[in-house]
Amino acid sequence: MSEINRKEVTGTKLFWQLQGESDLHALTIPDPPKAGVSTTVRLTHSNPYGPFDKLDFFVRVGDPDKPTDQNDLDSAKDWVKAELVEELVYVDGKKILRSEAQEPFEGETYWYGTYDAQLTLPAGRQSIEVKVISRSPEEHMSFVLSGWDITV
Repeated sequence: MSEINRKEVTGTKLFWQLQGESDLHALTIPDPPKAGVSTTVRLTHSNPYGPFDKLDFFVRVGDPDKPTDQNDLDSAKDWVKAELVEELVYVDGKKILRSEAQEPFEGETYWYGTYDAQLTLPAGRQSIEVKVISRSPEEHMSFVLSGWDITV
């Protein structure tokens, strides 16, 4: 697979730094999104220490004037799960699909997991919120990220 067809997004204006030196980059396709049309919300979670695949990501349209509290994981019921669409690892000086790599990896191996979800955004000022849920008992990384305000 050539790098031209890669789904990962990095270097975006919108990103969050997570625990464990992880980053979460985000964008919409199309950018800017169009009102009333399905929009892909793409998230790439990267980690310099190897695959970090014990997180689930969800997105929703929030109220930019009343963002969901960081610790409020349950009050909203309209979260849409983002599905894993690509995993890359940086091995021998190049990014390759994780499925094509030899595991276990030796030393630190940069990992990129890209997730997509579909939202339909109404016209006007909106906020896209991201919920991160940890499936690892060792990692306490469940929270809501807000502040992704857009005008549709």
